[in-house]
Amino acid sequence: MTKIKGSPAKVKYHLNQLRKLLLRADIRSFLQLIWAVDMLRMGRIEVMETLLPVPVPARDQSALSHYRMHQWELETLIIQLLFLPDAEMQTNTRGELDCSRFRTVVELINRLRKLEDVESALYLSENEFDVLNEMHRIAQRQFHWQRGYFNLPQFYRTAFIYSQGECGEYFQRTHGLPIAELNFVGFVYYAHSLRTPFTNLSNGISAIGLTTDLLDRALPLLVCKLDEARSETAALVERVNKKHGRPIPTAYLPSVLRRRPLLSLDERPYEFIAPIPEMIAMRVTSGLYYDLIPGGQGLLNEANDRFEEYSRRLISAQMERFEARRAYRYELKKGYSADTPDILVRDGNRLALVIECKATKLNYLAQFAEDPFETEKQQYLQIANAVLQLWRFFSHIRQGFIDESIDPEASAMVLTLDSFLTLSRKLKADILREANLLADKDGSIVDEDRRQVVFCSIQTLEEILSISNESEFLDTLKAARQEKYDGWEISSIYRDQSSGSRQSTQKPFPFALDDLLPWWERTSKLGSS
Repeated sequence: MTKIKGSPAKVKYHLNQLRKLLLRADIRSFLQLIWAVDMLRMGRIEVMETLLPVPVPARDQSALSHYRMHQWELETLIIQLLFLPDAEMQTNTRGELDCSRFRTVVELINRLRKLEDVESALYLSENEFDVLNEMHRIAQRQFHWQRGYFNLPQFYRTAFIYSQGECGEYFQRTHGLPIAELNFVGFVYYAHSLRTPFTNLSNGISAIGLTTDLLDRALPLLVCKLDEARSETAALVERVNKKHGRPIPTAYLPSVLRRRPLLSLDERPYEFIAPIPEMIAMRVTSGLYYDLIPGGQGLLNEANDRFEEYSRRLISAQMERFEARRAYRYELKKGYSADTPDILVRDGNRLALVIECKATKLNYLAQFAEDPFETEKQQYLQIANAVLQLWRFFSHIRQGFIDESIDPEASAMVLTLDSFLTLSRKLKADILREANLLADKDGSIVDEDRRQVVFCSIQTLEEILSISNESEFLDTLKAARQEKYDGWEISSIYRDQSSGSRQSTQKPFPFALDDLLPWWERTSKLGSS
């Protein structure tokens, strides 16, 4: 096997070459170029071709296309642009970067890819770096974009979890508007950003209830001025690098646009650009979690409770044969009591699936540190404790503490709001090692109780529930225990098991948004054109 060789000189050279290109860019034209490429990627040729004429072969943005470009690459280019001081922009003697030509973005993307290649060769060649962790970082960078944020389950799920009860009240007290109204403003800007790069809604849209007063309250949560974006990018990267102990690679740098996806160039009031429009949907859905963190653990506990209830309702709605119940408390010997796992799924009169839920989202270094488990161990220990809870439940059934009839082939699942373990066998092994240590300390959990656990994100569960029936779902969970499927998502296992032998009918999403987001119906046409 050829040993990978890394060169700091090559990294410096390719970084300088990329920055030389960016230094020649006019900010407005560059951001408009990024927007046009994202429209190309979405297949919205008619709205971007006047800004960026594209060769016919490049209009094919399918997965195997030679011209395929990705949202995560566009985001990284923006981050690199924000690193550059305004005073140095367009000072290159070669003249202004022509952002009206397709070959310009081809050159930028190729430069970025070359930089990432030589950078990865450098850190992968170092003895202390575990190559297996790179798969985790790649998955954390890419998979959430591939799933997308502008979809009905995403809007409903996050509204159900965050916009009700104390969570919703805290958000409104803190920011001066309900979460539903922030969702609404974000939706409108997303829809308009699919038509034109720069959006100006200074007068509101009275027909759908978008008032200037609402804009004034919502926009501080969505808009970032260019100079703020520059300073915040520098501060954020410095903070992450300091905590990490060494620089984070270019491919995994943090982005300020995930908190405020609309950029203001200070040219015209109320005129903003979302260079990657889907980041607006990201901000007003999954991004709400970070608005609640300052409110304390009580709010996060409430969000976790709603996550459990959402998951129970989803299983009940999509799998009518099953009975899905929430946890209950049961008595142990000597007056002690314990809770069952969060969701108990019965098929007939026997338990077929037990689920422990975790609504925690991964922080930055838990996604992108070279050793995420050791760097953010507390986050991953939550998952180990979830495994322990499942094993303890099986132990208590075996010992007769609980009067439950359980299928010998019953599956155990840790269901997460975030994708903790996608493509990461090492992280899974680390978590199971910790879970086994905890189980050893318990003293009453034997090997029989330590069943294999399926780790699943809620997005994956939503997907497989929508395409399978009850028997297929349970068969897929059993197949997930096979070694060959280690690291696979259960929806992919389902498709592999099917191998074309059955045709799945997509079930509609079972919940309506009307109660949680009353604006959805009156504005949905904005995003469909």
